[in-house]
Amino acid sequence: MKTLTSLNFTRKGLAVAALLASSIVVPFNAHSNAIIQYGDSYLGVNNEGHLNVFPSDVDGISDEFLAEFGGSPVGLWRNGIGDSTSPGCLCEGWGVAATVGTARLGAGANIAVDGVFGIDGGTFGSTDTSITSLVNLSDADISVTHAYGFSLAEGVFQGSVTIRNNTSSTIDDVVYRRVMDWDIPPTEFNEFVTHSGVEANLESAGGNVRYASDNGFASANPNSAAGAQDFSTVNVDFVDNGPADHGSVFDFAFGDLAAGDSRTFNIFYGSAGSEADALSALTTLQADVYSLGQQAASPGLGEPATFLFAFGGVGGVELGSTPDNPILPFVPAPGEFVFESPEPGFWFDPPYAEGFAYELEGGAYFTMLETPDASFGFGDIDLFVDGMFVTTLAPGDIFDFTTLASMVSSFSLVGLDRLLDIDDPDLVRAFPLFLDWSGVASRMTMDAILASTTPTPSVTSPATILFVVAGLVFFITRRKLVA
Repeated sequence: MKTLTSLNFTRKGLAVAALLASSIVVPFNAHSNAIIQYGDSYLGVNNEGHLNVFPSDVDGISDEFLAEFGGSPVGLWRNGIGDSTSPGCLCEGWGVAATVGTARLGAGANIAVDGVFGIDGGTFGSTDTSITSLVNLSDADISVTHAYGFSLAEGVFQGSVTIRNNTSSTIDDVVYRRVMDWDIPPTEFNEFVTHSGVEANLESAGGNVRYASDNGFASANPNSAAGAQDFSTVNVDFVDNGPADHGSVFDFAFGDLAAGDSRTFNIFYGSAGSEADALSALTTLQADVYSLGQQAASPGLGEPATFLFAFGGVGGVELGSTPDNPILPFVPAPGEFVFESPEPGFWFDPPYAEGFAYELEGGAYFTMLETPDASFGFGDIDLFVDGMFVTTLAPGDIFDFTTLASMVSSFSLVGLDRLLDIDDPDLVRAFPLFLDWSGVASRMTMDAILASTTPTPSVTSPATILFVVAGLVFFITRRKLVA
């Protein structure tokens, strides 16, 4: 699989340069859109972070992709089915609004309805497994980053969205809108749509949902009324509404952002072979709010395909602020977990394994970690730095890296033992870990260690410790998905 690798820099775009160091620099107005594949799903992303890309507008696209798509645009495509967001209307898009001083600003991108508005340049880059877009607002020093990659559920892409206030004062009432028109083949203009999680996550219930409906043709600008195709869908959950030509629009209100602060949440776009499989993926990803799109012939079963559009971190609790709501990684390869441009002082959650090797890239150094408490079902775990045993950590322990003789940019935790049943549906979270550090990290990686086929390292067997932890042998495992 191949796709575009490109990057453009503008005056504010250097913040993501380290994330995309392997990309090729191109002018922003050149063809620099990208398409990536994960399982049977494909995602096509434009420069500004919205979907629906013409393959002819992607430089270096592979013959394999061209054979699959022909000349049809790609938004969210599934093998053997086709595209779910582009037939009839390239209406998928996003927008952000905020009050700066006395002015209410709006910016975003949606090909068919708004075009690109309120944006002044940015950066774009991609690899075979990721796509990153950072744009700057024209009228205020505010940036919006969309970083797409593989989620923990195969066939579902994770988009990490960060709205950052780069001004010197607080910006008020930050709102993010995402809108899309479901067009599910072969009944592209006649589909069933389901919304879930809306009522539980309304602003009035302590969440971030300000508005939701089935209007996939709404403007991407949160300053415009979103409306509805069917007004019975406004701010409520519903199942298999339709069949009709409609989609989804969601407004998320994140309150005020102080100078230098940011807000991050997740978008999930993907497909599955049935509704049951789609719901299983959403359970694994612990989405707060979701929309399902299905062809007119298969409500309930969602066969031969169910498409999903979901959000995490919009339940009123910021991602990473608690061990129950941690920041999830991208998964570029089995057993490899990546957190792009991470912020310190949050809970991070890789999938389950017997241990993990953690590393900060970009010159940052770990200062502190905290293990999850006993309610998460884990026992003691051994901490190693540079292959040497440091201490054994009990559930809920805190360790201060600054007490060591040298600065630490990488360490390993080995001997992780789940004390409860891994098949228990309550054990969706794997091993949330609180991490703090000094400096700016371009990324954090976690590699899974499967030690079940080797002797368990301990203080009394240093040869085994060095063998497992120093990386002479690493066995890679995937997280067991739970329904």
